Amino acid sequence: MLRRLQSLDRRYLYALLLLSVTLPFFVPFQLPVAVTSTTRKLYDAIERLPANSFVLVGVDWSAGSRGENRPQTEIILRHLMARHLRFALLAFSDPQGATLGEELAREIARQYGYVEGVNWVNFGYRVDMVNWLKAFIQNVPQQVKTDVRGFPVANLPVMQGIHTARDITMAIDITSTASYQYYIQFLTQPLHMPLGVGLTAVMAPEAYNYVDSGQLVGMMAGLTGAAEYQALFAQQYDPRLPLHSRVNAYSNANSIAHLLIITFILLGNVAMLLERRSRLRATRRG
Repeated sequence: MLRRLQSLDRRYLYALLLLSVTLPFFVPFQLPVAVTSTTRKLYDAIERLPANSFVLVGVDWSAGSRGENRPQTEIILRHLMARHLRFALLAFSDPQGATLGEELAREIARQYGYVEGVNWVNFGYRVDMVNWLKAFIQNVPQQVKTDVRGFPVANLPVMQGIHTARDITMAIDITSTASYQYYIQFLTQPLHMPLGVGLTAVMAPEAYNYVDSGQLVGMMAGLTGAAEYQALFAQQYDPRLPLHSRVNAYSNANSIAHLLIITFILLGNVAMLLERRSRLRATRRG
């Protein structure tokens, strides 16, 4: 038995791993979620926003970080729509962000009765983030000019009352880069605009100092952060959401895969130690 564990064909392990990451997408279930303080702070910050607030959502991610940033963007947009808040999408880091964000927003908007141009708008992809934000602060419609559909943003109902960046209530940057630091520099520090972020897991550790200093009102860290945020959202708005949500499926697949790998490591080490002990006993008897 010990030798079998030590010499188990790796193809069986790969097959189990494949099963563990695909099963959650076909068999919905919910695992316990422990919500961290940084995720709760971000959720509470959005809950405190006044009615009809306007939120700027940075979609600074691409297909490469889709596994983490897409679930984060999805649950943030759900929260904004559930609270009937206006929002604008804006991409700097990658042109894919504007396209992927548009597709996601349209998909969710149908569920909440949101209409593009009336309840939300996509500012699209913009280059030269530093100089663009400097002009954006002074005159939003003049700097943006048109949305991704080519309509003048100044004429859109969603932009009513939005003239300068001071009219924007909050900003949230979902990113796989350090783009949120420019939001801090040009929006948070000079305008005292609340800023929250959704970061990939590898980017999150360097952002904790910004949360502690108050420059960030909260943060989602990786896929786990998205699952935590969804747990808070589901508890208040839609208890059925986790059972048919991709955020939940992604998170469950990630958790089960890690548990399986840990189990393999433990079994392998136990088998090795027991076999070594058996050999030692045999040597002493001989």
